[in-house]
Amino acid sequence: MNRRNRGIFYLLLFIAVGSHFLATGASAAAWGLLALQFLLYPQLAYFWALHARDQREAEHRNQVLDALWAGCWIAGLGFPLWIAFTMFAGACLHMVVFYGPRGLPLVMAAMGLSAGLVWACGLGRAPHFDTDLRTTALSMVSLTIFFVTYALDGYRRAMDQHRSEMKLRTQFEEIKALQARLYQQTICDPLTGLLNRRHLGKALPAAVDAARAGAGDGELALLLLDIDHFKGVNDRHGHEVGDEVLTALARLMQADLQPGELAYRHGGEEFLLLLPGCSRAAAFDRAERLRQAFAGRAIGHQGEPIRCTLSCGLAQYPEDGASARELLRAADHALYRAKDKGRNRSEACAPDLV
Repeated sequence: MNRRNRGIFYLLLFIAVGSHFLATGASAAAWGLLALQFLLYPQLAYFWALHARDQREAEHRNQVLDALWAGCWIAGLGFPLWIAFTMFAGACLHMVVFYGPRGLPLVMAAMGLSAGLVWACGLGRAPHFDTDLRTTALSMVSLTIFFVTYALDGYRRAMDQHRSEMKLRTQFEEIKALQARLYQQTICDPLTGLLNRRHLGKALPAAVDAARAGAGDGELALLLLDIDHFKGVNDRHGHEVGDEVLTALARLMQADLQPGELAYRHGGEEFLLLLPGCSRAAAFDRAERLRQAFAGRAIGHQGEPIRCTLSCGLAQYPEDGASARELLRAADHALYRAKDKGRNRSEACAPDLV
């Protein structure tokens, strides 16, 4: 029980028992004990728990003491039912909150023991179960206020926990989104938005394995693309224009992608298309369409249309390579052959099969 709950509960008990004292004509000593028990004791209990080495264990002891004191007062007052019920209900609630289900028999044992000792020592009044109307009403009101206060405390704790959980959930979602963005940055080229060489290092072996297992009728094509004379574009027009050329090719590649196909910026002005389930002839047609579309696209710079061309190299699994490394090397050889033959053309690794 925290300081507020204990203070409220004991203040309400002070009022209810004080009303009973007024009705029964209690002595000044009884009023003194009442003030000590219900006004001073709660503050002392809080002080002891606050300065204890183990605050939770100290509060457990306070709960047992509360039940023992309650038993003493119930027996000393002659077992007035409403006051007894109010004390028992409050002590029971506290004990169950701290001890769980075993709190109920624990509070019954503590109250029964102390009440029995008071009665055995002849310190208790003769049993008188009734209370006057005012005391009965105050007991009811006191118990209701205490239950509501306790419930509101639990509600506030639950809402605080809910807000904490929502905050943690929001932070978790933000972390997940950040991780996704960071991962995206590690596998994507920041300029073109295409996948990068790091992603290709995992995707190409996986695609080869899938083709070997029979996916896509066991066919897999690799297109390696290189922008012709790209260094001259950068030297003559600047890197901003060069970046526009790169992004223009990236957009063409992305627009032509089919489900399952992947587009990469392989490095510099070199690009790559990974085409699962694509035959050699279909891949060659794709390369030609892309080459012609790129050659026909002009990029305006200071009123001057800038046009570039592509050289394309094609490799096919398994004819040109049975592994990712062999397939990439075959596409590279085909690309260099296209360069050697004058650029702005497509070449397959095994041209007689096209």
